[in-house]
Order: sequence, then structure tokens, then C-alpha cells
Amino acid sequence: MHPPLTPSAGPRSRTGLVLWFLLQWLLVPLDLLLRLVAVPFIAASDLLTDGAFDAEVLRVLFKPLTRWVGPGRFAREWGTDQRRWDRHMNRLCDAALRAHRRHQRGGTGPGGWTYLRYGSQGNTLLISPKDYRGLTTERIHTIAGARGLVARSGGPFGITLAPAAERRTAP
Repeated sequence: MHPPLTPSAGPRSRTGLVLWFLLQWLLVPLDLLLRLVAVPFIAASDLLTDGAFDAEVLRVLFKPLTRWVGPGRFAREWGTDQRRWDRHMNRLCDAALRAHRRHQRGGTGPGGWTYLRYGSQGNTLLISPKDYRGLTTERIHTIAGARGLVARSGGPFGITLAPAAERRTAP
């Protein structure tokens, strides 16, 4: 029996998908622009209080881009082809494995766009529910297990993917 996962919101309605796909061209740049104005103040506050720059500020800045629905995501969410969701989950598993290897080499887990898009909790990759809305819990566990990963609930933030050996040794 696999551990329960944070449920996704389920498939998006086609009307909502098309509406967001059209509105995003206005709303995402506007949100990004507002954050470009706000983030320097957040970063300055962070520097003044902690004396250090926290990379989480960059995640706040680029959050609007994570909601972007490009052609690939649009096709994946529009259709009913399970193989598209499987390929997407395989790519997420690959990103989790790269983050694990980077962590083993002394890095801090995922880097670059992977960090900004998905985030991490230590040696795990945090996946938002919108990134697995077309997959069943069983399918997520099957794909992750085939890659040597374990999928666990990440609370309201989605699921975490981590190497199975890492999860076995955790308390």
C-alpha cells in the first residue's frame, strides 16, 4: 500500500483552460511587473533583518511564470491522453534525480529554473498539484517507483519526490 498523496484539483474545465490561456497574456506580465516593484523592498528588508539574501525571494518574483500555460501544458490539460501526463511525470522524476545528484555533490538540491519552478525541501523536489492533476495516485507511485523515487504528501503544497533510499533512512 502506498502512502496517500495530496490530491490534485482534478482536471481543469476546458472553458477555464481556454479562458486562462487567453487572459494569462495580460495577467501574468502584470503580476510579474508588480512583483518586480515589490521584490526589491522584500530583499532589502531581508538583508536588513537577517544580513543575508534568501533565494526564496526569487521564487516569489518568478511565481507568476509558474502559472503560465504554454502549448505543451495546454495540450496535456486539454486532452485525455494519459501518455502525456506520464511523460510529464517522468520529466519531473528526472528533475528530482538531478536535484539528488547535485545534493550528493555538495550542492543545495535543485538549481536554476527547477528550483524556481518547483522548489525543494532539503533533498526532495516539491511538485505542485497542478503538475499531476491528470494522474492517479497509483500512477504517480508507479512512475516514481520505476525511477527509484518515493512520492509522499508535501502537505497543501503538493507532493515530494525523493530517492527511495533517502526516505527509508529518514525518521
